[in-house]
Amino acid sequence: MHGNPASWFRMPALWALALLLAGDALGGPLRYGLAQSGLVAVAYLPALIAALVVIAYAAGQGACLRADRTAIALGLAVAVYWPYALALGRAPEQAAFGGYTFIPFCLGMVVVATGGLGAALAMVAALWWIAVPGVFASAVVDLPWIGASYEILGVKAQFARAWSAFGHERLPGFSRASYTAANQIAAACALLLVGQRAFPARFAIWGASLAAVWLTTSKAPLVAVAVMPFVLLLHGRAAPATEARLRIDRLVLAVLLLALVALPVSAWLGLRLSASGHLGFLSFGSLGLRMASVWPGALALLDPPWPRLLLGLGFGGVGAGQAYFDPARYSAADNLFVFLFVTFGLGALFLVWAVFRGNRRIALRAPARASALHVVAVVVLILGMMSNVVESVVPALLLGILAGKALDPRAVTGEAAPSPARDRRAGGAAPLAVRV
Repeated sequence: MHGNPASWFRMPALWALALLLAGDALGGPLRYGLAQSGLVAVAYLPALIAALVVIAYAAGQGACLRADRTAIALGLAVAVYWPYALALGRAPEQAAFGGYTFIPFCLGMVVVATGGLGAALAMVAALWWIAVPGVFASAVVDLPWIGASYEILGVKAQFARAWSAFGHERLPGFSRASYTAANQIAAACALLLVGQRAFPARFAIWGASLAAVWLTTSKAPLVAVAVMPFVLLLHGRAAPATEARLRIDRLVLAVLLLALVALPVSAWLGLRLSASGHLGFLSFGSLGLRMASVWPGALALLDPPWPRLLLGLGFGGVGAGQAYFDPARYSAADNLFVFLFVTFGLGALFLVWAVFRGNRRIALRAPARASALHVVAVVVLILGMMSNVVESVVPALLLGILAGKALDPRAVTGEAAPSPARDRRAGGAAPLAVRV
């Protein structure tokens, strides 16, 4: 096998991503329709296909003896944290399920490495045209899948979750939960606003996004949408590819990252927030609950501290893996830093590296891509303050894209992942032209 085969996986990775995003955006009606024919298990195929693409990519690069950072990172994570989880006494199926929850994240890394970033961001932006109408539709029509249940492998689940906040129904639209739809809208809105559109169009997108997320009653995505014009205003004050813009962007990301970490650490040290009163669904109650029990409870899983503070608990140590296989100790973490710290210990510092590494190179060589990745990082950090991100498809994908960007900035700027045919003609690695 000659040349770098990374680009050979571009189309499989993008097709897998398209299926994964479609399953996420249309999760409610898709499962509801499949259940009528007894085929609800088919709804889980996109995740399986994505996993196969990720495994094939890592194995293919390894077989070619390529020094591929993405493939190496994927292989090391599995080689270290899966056996480590077993050594701590975790059941193999729990550790395996914990790894399964990282599939969208891993696919995001592979998409970047294979030169598919532009198409991937376009797909995420396109979710706006599904998620926003879906939420508005669920506000005026009783969609049959909301609150209805199905059973698979002895586990009972809802097609789309039916719940409320302070008497306000949390509308999921066509997705499986209100926060899922809100995450999709926040990410898609940010990418649409950063595009070259006239002001009236951007204002309409922003206003409709704000209204739709309000109907989902999801607070962190509401904040992400609400502050995005301000973020873009700061980002646009300096000319592209200048030190001034880089400094402004770094400052914004640093403030958000500090808040992401400081909130759960403050709760761990004993800070409590008294919640009194609310305005509609807007309340500090959920933040107070996280500070009082969720975050301290998740961090308490690291006891005894050795070697847990250093290496975490490995795959399945927190989150959905617990929910299925260790429900007595279950914690959703509900914060990106907490989830990563409990899973990987000091390896959670990769989040800082993923957010900041490669930004200068990309800003100098692909300013439009740098703008898109900046709003992606802002959305991930804001959502990560109140959710673990990894167990929601769109935010996890975006986090994986940031990790892929940090691993290989050249793939973002179009300097990597050449085609094998071009390699043979040129006798070496030629740059790949990538459009924003």
